[in-house]
Amino acid sequence: MKKRHDVDELAKQLTTAAATPLHKSTPVAAPPPEIIDPPVPSAQKKKQKSDAIPVFLRLPAVMYKHYDDIAIARTKETGRGVSVQQVIIEQLESVQ
Repeated sequence: MKKRHDVDELAKQLTTAAATPLHKSTPVAAPPPEIIDPPVPSAQKKKQKSDAIPVFLRLPAVMYKHYDDIAIARTKETGRGVSVQQVIIEQLESVQ
């Protein structure tokens, strides 16, 4: 395979570009200690447990299609996404 004539020049340009910083920046002074936020304890970061209990259902295809059609129609009506789960929960709540 023939060596290209511009390979050495390209290698030199790439080496120069890799060694050059992308932009010159001035070092930023550290903010005064009173401005820095204190660390947040990890207990506050955790989500609070809800009273909900996860339930997994295996619906027959026909039943799922029925609830899916309702969810699609309601999504088109309201303009925001309505899931099949939301429709099923509403149906269960209306039975009580």
